[in-house]
Amino acid sequence: MGKKKRILYIVAGETGFINTDEKIIRSFADVRTTIIATIWDCFKLDLLKNFWFADSILIWFASMHTIPAVLLNYIFNKPLCIIAGGWDVANVPEIKYGGMQGGSRTVIGRWLLSRASKVIAVSKSNRQEIINNGKVHHSKVKLIYNAVSVTNQGGIIERKDQVLTVGEINEDTFLRKGLDSFIKVAHKLPKAPFIHIGKWTDKNGKPCTNMINYVKKISPPNIRYIGYVNRKVLEQYYKESKVYLQLSRHEAFGISVVEALKGGCCPIVSNCYALPEIIGDSGYVVKEHVVDEAVEIIKTVLRSDYTKFKPVAHLGFSIEERKKSFMKIL
Repeated sequence: MGKKKRILYIVAGETGFINTDEKIIRSFADVRTTIIATIWDCFKLDLLKNFWFADSILIWFASMHTIPAVLLNYIFNKPLCIIAGGWDVANVPEIKYGGMQGGSRTVIGRWLLSRASKVIAVSKSNRQEIINNGKVHHSKVKLIYNAVSVTNQGGIIERKDQVLTVGEINEDTFLRKGLDSFIKVAHKLPKAPFIHIGKWTDKNGKPCTNMINYVKKISPPNIRYIGYVNRKVLEQYYKESKVYLQLSRHEAFGISVVEALKGGCCPIVSNCYALPEIIGDSGYVVKEHVVDEAVEIIKTVLRSDYTKFKPVAHLGFSIEERKKSFMKIL
């Protein structure tokens, strides 16, 4: 067996998809992970040591935490890949979201992407954002869909007539994830149970009290806010719910939507960025924020004897597929 490739994995913090990718690359490479969460982390000696150690560098997002690695690479000149899968290449002016809205952040973001050997996109929609907003030549952008693992897939069970959505609630996500539309739909279907699962925390992990009070004030009584649950409980909600509703205004991929699909939910999503691509012909796509259209589709699905919707095997989204693609690029 040949020598394992040595990879430096740089992130700004820990999330589910970032941790999943770390596990994937550890399965075929010797990996050192560096978290750059603050300006002071840029000056840690570990970063320089890990750079010296690595054959190649993989970074999640082209943002401020990416700058030290790009600067160091002027000296080391090692293969450097950036996964630009979200805010970093987005420009959604109607909700003032994205790193490509102009100004210094756009200049820095484009410079970081220009210094990458490869830029990895997590969907076809995201790939176009990288090319159009990030000004990256198409030949340098490689599509590798996110990996989504669900252990409790489908099964013929008695599903409940309930509508589910999953995601954090804070000032950043309220409009972007379409939670305002979720609430409007619930108002129009007062007899149907609506369930939201996710933390109520800001980007610093602190409770967002003002948002909590506002959301609860405008929500009808048929919405239950469950809060954070562990993976096993979340998968049970996917398995027992008939409908998964996500009327986002921006999605580079849509991990929760895929989890819901793999759990057997019927997805109803907005015609927004990656969402139509991700569900394919396995769900319903409504015009962006057209609440009445979503309401009518939900009525149809809830009246049906629906047990399990079409699976998403046609798109993959498996850990093995992402691993194979990483092994070719890194």
